[in-house]
Amino acid sequence: MISYLVTILLTLLMFGMGLGLTIQDFSRVFTIPKAALAGLVGQLIMLPLLGFLLCYVLNLSGAIAIGIMLLTLCPGGVLSNMFTLIARGDLALSVTMTSISSLITVFTLPVVLNLSMIYFNDETIHLSLPFLKTASQIMLITVIPVSLGMLVLQYAPRFAAASKQWVRRGCSVFLPFLIMGIFMQNGGTWFQHFVQVGLLTVCLNLLSISLGYFIAKLSKLEKRQTRTLSIEVGAQNAMLGVTIAISPFLLNNTDVAMVPSIYGVTMVAILWLYALTMNQFDRLQKAS
Repeated sequence: MISYLVTILLTLLMFGMGLGLTIQDFSRVFTIPKAALAGLVGQLIMLPLLGFLLCYVLNLSGAIAIGIMLLTLCPGGVLSNMFTLIARGDLALSVTMTSISSLITVFTLPVVLNLSMIYFNDETIHLSLPFLKTASQIMLITVIPVSLGMLVLQYAPRFAAASKQWVRRGCSVFLPFLIMGIFMQNGGTWFQHFVQVGLLTVCLNLLSISLGYFIAKLSKLEKRQTRTLSIEVGAQNAMLGVTIAISPFLLNNTDVAMVPSIYGVTMVAILWLYALTMNQFDRLQKAS
């Protein structure tokens, strides 16, 4: 029951995200090709490699390794746009990366996650993701509702503008609800997993933020774009990861869901602190 409700709520949030997007948001990749390309390479190629390397070095396997790989294969979520705004980054670049990565992930996630499950699998977990089924399910909960939201914005802009505040509120309460649902399904084992996996998710988040920063520096991007890449590469859509993990149509495995659900908690705390620090840094610079 909870897994079905989570899928419905995430679909509604994706629809809400579409209410603030236009075709121009996607076309911005052509006006800022260098920054967008660097960010997408970091998010779609380098981040999964980082996740694989982390699992390999720490000798992880089974549900934890698959959960880590699932996270690194998810696109940036709507929260990354919020953190970019707080950090005074390049919001247009953030929206562009979120939009395009969400589309590309439909095709990359099933393929790479299947390969990851083959490599990291053990006798305690047996999973498989048919490509067409997985891609269609991801489209149903991401691409299609976002597209419908964009249509509403185009033909009913007043309704879309009035609905944005409810979308923001929905984003702020969705993740705690999600975690509570998983806790109800797993009882006290959630806290046990938090102790075991919490440090791992903090490590992954710090490494992914650093990865985005160094990619931006190597690409010689300006300050606002550097902050945006740090957040976009460092903020994965934990809500989508949990939904895929617990969906009865996809993985249907609460053990795998533990990793993105715990990551969602640590990610929000770390990125909120990062965004506030960058904001405060700008204020100190202006004051001096």
